[in-house]
Amino acid sequence: MSIDDTTLQNVLTSGSDLSQASLATKILVSRLRVDVASQPADLATALSELKSFIAKYPFAQQDLRAL
Repeated sequence: MSIDDTTLQNVLTSGSDLSQASLATKILVSRLRVDVASQPADLATALSELKSFIAKYPFAQQDLRAL
């Protein structure tokens, strides 16, 4: 079961705690948050990158569900 777009957008636009996530997920989400904060118009691109990461690395889905 995949995570819906609204939840992923919230991950990228919130300051939710990433301490329980894997290092790879922390690094990617942190970078994407900085990108989106500086260029809000890039949210769709960041969302696409996050979805690709989740598809490639199933552990990331578990990480993000825990947020």
